[in-house]
Amino acid sequence: MDEAEVRAVLFDLHDTLVPSGHPAEHDAVARAMGADLGVDPEAFAAAVVETYDERVRGLMADVHHTVRYLARQVGGSPTESQVESAIARWLDYALSLHGATWALPALESLRRRGFKLGLVADCGAETVAIWPHSPLADHVDAVSFSCETGVRKPDSGAYLVAAAALEVRTGECVYVGDGADGELSGAEAAGMRAVRFGADEESDPEWAGPAVGDLGELVGIVGLPTPRTESESRTFVSGNVVPWGSRRSSR
Repeated sequence: MDEAEVRAVLFDLHDTLVPSGHPAEHDAVARAMGADLGVDPEAFAAAVVETYDERVRGLMADVHHTVRYLARQVGGSPTESQVESAIARWLDYALSLHGATWALPALESLRRRGFKLGLVADCGAETVAIWPHSPLADHVDAVSFSCETGVRKPDSGAYLVAAAALEVRTGECVYVGDGADGELSGAEAAGMRAVRFGADEESDPEWAGPAVGDLGELVGIVGLPTPRTESESRTFVSGNVVPWGSRRSSR
């Protein structure tokens, strides 16, 4: 890859920088939250699953409003203390996933080499709430959280928010993700180049582009950024995709 081409690397969050957690874990946490709230645990857990799209699009506002809304959806009227207990449980679990990140060495290596780093995440209010305490926060320069923007991947708006915040053209970005929900094709449609991370090809079986099994491999793929002039740094329009090597998997 031409060293002058890439100035920023954008990442997916779950299953790329942190584990997403097993569905059974999610269900157990949701059921325990239901018990905290004094509602039917199974009904509450079902409501959490059924409202996923609404939550990640930000239609339930902050985490406090989300928990109270979900409780009411299943017939509850929890006290403030009950709501706070359920929130604490949810945030503790979310933060534990961030604490299990494998990405810090790669993020540190990319930043030492001068790349701007961004995050493009489909997530709910719980991620926003714990983000200041996440070990990732100090290593990422800009974030695009779907529950704040109202836009989910693969919609191009999700990627454009992060690129604009980093003050780079989309053609100067590489997007890295596990491939779920068409995110890699979405990044390419937004003008970025994309790399799949991880061994789960089922997340995007049609993907034929570059792939890495370890985030540390990204350093060898993206090269080194070239400093921009002041006039260039003020231009945030999308650039065209520039060919950048083989479209075949590197794994």
